[in-house]
Amino acid sequence: MNQLHKSINEKVEISEQDFNEFLALTKPTNIKKNDFFINEGDVAKYIAFVNTGVLYSYYIDDKGNKHVIQIALENYWISDLFSFLSNEEAIFNVQAIENSEITIISKQSFEKACDTIPKMERFFRLLIQNAYINSQRRISKIYGASAKERYLKLVQSHPQIVQRVPQHYIASYLGIKPQSLSRIRKTILE
Repeated sequence: MNQLHKSINEKVEISEQDFNEFLALTKPTNIKKNDFFINEGDVAKYIAFVNTGVLYSYYIDDKGNKHVIQIALENYWISDLFSFLSNEEAIFNVQAIENSEITIISKQSFEKACDTIPKMERFFRLLIQNAYINSQRRISKIYGASAKERYLKLVQSHPQIVQRVPQHYIASYLGIKPQSLSRIRKTILE
């Protein structure tokens, strides 16, 4: 069973036939380190499942500061969902941190999968629902938990991030300055 099949099966039990029908609607592709999957201002035409590598989404504010919104390691989906679902301009950039192998699905194929494969409609509903829940949880943690607590929670739930993602991106994702993250890491090591 490949990674994508396994990932879908974790949320909904999908038959081999339904999975193969879905897989026929997707396209495997590679994205090189630092290349963009989505550029802010373009319409996001695809969502991506990360087979190998790391991608992240971010926006740049009026002062030129980068704000990391999502970090997607293997077995995660990434896109600018607002743009993908609304066909409006993307708010976020999505860029590769490492050379990555991804499986992409277009908006048209996404709609077809949801219309013709009931298990995939359920899967994507759960995926989008969970993305919303995680977004709300993350916002509440930024305002309600200390920087140290947020960092420890991230390391506990995603230990690979610390080794694979630059520290300044992690700091941005946690809503803190890189210097603060350095101090937190130093106190933890002591």
